[in-house]
Amino acid sequence: MSGGGAGVPEIRVVSNGELRAGPVGSEAVPALAEVSPDKRAALLANPLLGPDDDAARLVAVVDERVVGQLDLVAGEITTPGGVVPCFWGSALHVSPEARGRGVGSALLQAAEEQREGAAACAPSRLSYPIYLRRGYFDLPLRRHILLRRTRPLADRWLGNQRLARAASALGDAGARGGRALLGVAGPGVADARLEPCETFPSELEPRLRERSAPFAMHRSAAWLDWVVGASFGYPSQRRALYLVRSARGEALGYLLVKARVYSGVTRWQVENLHLGSLVDWQIFEPSMLSFEQLVLLATEALEEWRVDAVEACAPPAEQARFGRLGFVPVGVQHLMLKGEGLARDAAQWSLRPGEGDHAFS
Repeated sequence: MSGGGAGVPEIRVVSNGELRAGPVGSEAVPALAEVSPDKRAALLANPLLGPDDDAARLVAVVDERVVGQLDLVAGEITTPGGVVPCFWGSALHVSPEARGRGVGSALLQAAEEQREGAAACAPSRLSYPIYLRRGYFDLPLRRHILLRRTRPLADRWLGNQRLARAASALGDAGARGGRALLGVAGPGVADARLEPCETFPSELEPRLRERSAPFAMHRSAAWLDWVVGASFGYPSQRRALYLVRSARGEALGYLLVKARVYSGVTRWQVENLHLGSLVDWQIFEPSMLSFEQLVLLATEALEEWRVDAVEACAPPAEQARFGRLGFVPVGVQHLMLKGEGLARDAAQWSLRPGEGDHAFS
């Protein structure tokens, strides 16, 4: 525990063992809002989970009332000096009446004390400044969107149903025209094929340890299987893992995609947008498969789910000519890190948008 005193947030720790024991609510943590059964199961199934006395959740209490909480997702960072254990912050929340009183900062400080590294992927606009004030550095990923079906956007922007239908028909015709670009990404993409995987092939596990940069987040077959199979309880979300194989059957890489229907999207405030995302990947044979080609293959995979739009993030070292593929820039996704010996130069990192809890959101 930390903090305390009248009006001062006290941070109480819920351990893995307590989380495993079932619904958490005790004298130590009064009136704690329940974590969903799906998320509890997911947190406890994490292959990087520590011992039972490791932290699983942090709860901020003021005058015996819960005013904030932060879930902790166990992770590891591979560095030139060895593996750095870390926690990814998940679902940072402070009650509206307690905001502006240092509750969020106290929760982050407590998280930083649990392991050598602390991180957050895609923090909210409200929490982003708190991470900066706590000394986290930002490794932003450039976000791009490709519209596949335009009706949700037309409904939002035009309102009138007749106008929306007409605009949607025109927009979808443009999107269909853009699909012809799938054949102009360069040699090899037409021959590559996607092979769905329920689990990552164990014989390819050594390829996951091949690094394109000195700093990278943990990857293993067990971790990928966990990301694909676990759930945080969003009913409209789905995820899928694919191997990319050549016409001769060679494993060229893998990609992981997700899709979810969002009742509201921050940038556009679009209702019921079905958004597909490329959240993780690795290219094993860069001479045979480019990042641009991999993005196109992910787009094809997401098309099977009939998403309205496809989102892809470009790390600095992996460029793609998104413009000619029909994607438009829509800002950045923030990846926040804090820890001794971690490089602040994004070029030193192998970065993916599905780190931490983001593949589940």
